[in-house]
Amino acid sequence: MEKIVYPSSSIYINADFLDLFDCIDSLQKKEVFCLIDQNVYRIHQDIFSDFKNIILIPSGEETKSLVNINDFIEQLISLGANRKSFIIGIGGGVTCDITGFVASIFMRGVKFGFIPTTVLAITDAALGGKNGVNLNGVKNLIGVINEPNFVFIDYSFLKTLDSQEFTNGFAEIIKHACVASYDLFVFLEDVVIDYSSINFLHNLILDSIKIKLKIVNNDINESNDRKLLNFGHTFGHAIEAKHNIPHGSAISLGIIFANVLSNRLGFLEKEKLIRISNLLEKFNLPVDISGFNKKELMFYINKDKKSSGKKIDFVILKDIGEGCVENILIEDIINE
Repeated sequence: MEKIVYPSSSIYINADFLDLFDCIDSLQKKEVFCLIDQNVYRIHQDIFSDFKNIILIPSGEETKSLVNINDFIEQLISLGANRKSFIIGIGGGVTCDITGFVASIFMRGVKFGFIPTTVLAITDAALGGKNGVNLNGVKNLIGVINEPNFVFIDYSFLKTLDSQEFTNGFAEIIKHACVASYDLFVFLEDVVIDYSSINFLHNLILDSIKIKLKIVNNDINESNDRKLLNFGHTFGHAIEAKHNIPHGSAISLGIIFANVLSNRLGFLEKEKLIRISNLLEKFNLPVDISGFNKKELMFYINKDKKSSGKKIDFVILKDIGEGCVENILIEDIINE
């Protein structure tokens, strides 16, 4: 197990779920309330036998609604949760988002931690403190920035994932490489994919985590450099919301849209655009954007948190491994 001590939390990598209470002394079983993805609970029910306070979270992005948040809080109250309670989210990105949001607003905030069970949650939702829910079809429109007390990563949960879930997660790893690490990008180009290998997963996940933590640590409230982590997400979130496709696939398409714009603005050479496209395809991510009408995505882009009326902070690439943020007219992006 490797431990990364972060300003507001600790991240345990390649840990064992059964050692949770030994690793984190502040946890008391009677005070812990677990929000668990219903599929994770179904598959791993035996390891949760010692936990008495469990709330099951339905899978799917549609679960991230204020109506459901109200229901989860009512369940916490009925189970006896209070200001001293510790909430743990166990599951993918949806469960992490919901847990972080609920813990941040319940009784004006209680301690919480994450046990992410997908590559996507490990490299994205569980890190950085963003906890959001959706409103009127717009992704993460309501939320808070509040970091968990811990992130506990047990790779054994990944053994039950299907290939699509791995693909989802690697979209975020590729994103991190594109904006901040040429070396990771080249490693991804050369590596032989083997999702069954812990060594394969560990090395890439660890590099990805360190990249994100370095960026977030310098800009927790997303005033400057943290905006780089939105690479591919302006169009990606719009595509995800309108067409209801998996997050990783949507972000991959969003990356292609961003790269085309980067190329048009004279930053990213066509050869490098092709390299990024090839890498996405290597990990079975979609790259064909010809079937998407940008004007139909306008509603979601206008509601994007990075929008400031007529303009939006849009992440482009100067080079592979070097992202930058440009304040661009939304109309120019859509009409191109």
